[in-house]
Amino acid sequence: MRPLFPLLALCLPVAALAQEAERDSLFADYQDFRAYIDSHMMQRDFIPMIQRLGGRDEYTMEQLSQVNTQLLTAFPADFTDVATVRSIEMAGGFREEAYAYWNGLSYAWFYALLHERADDLVVIQFNVNSNASIVLDKF
Repeated sequence: MRPLFPLLALCLPVAALAQEAERDSLFADYQDFRAYIDSHMMQRDFIPMIQRLGGRDEYTMEQLSQVNTQLLTAFPADFTDVATVRSIEMAGGFREEAYAYWNGLSYAWFYALLHERADDLVVIQFNVNSNASIVLDKF
């Protein structure tokens, strides 16, 4: 999967980008994370989501563009529903979760490996896919 790099970000000063990168993968808490993920997935706003989850320094602009095109092609309309399909709490504040987003018969699957710490929540790994098996096989 390859995320896009927003053109607006190209206009930001380097210092602003560095500050954003410091916050990537970090959320105030689980509710903050879910609100962010659900709103971006429901609206198919993939580029900022991928960057915020840690992809800002992992993908080139070209790769982000290609992934965004693939995702928008696979999911041609905004999603209307969401459900947590699987959630496994582990020791030390770690958790694995899978969410389904859908509209009619179009389903998107989201996987996250999270670490809830004393003052924040870290997204360690994530995956978005149209194939449920790829996401559910991570458990």
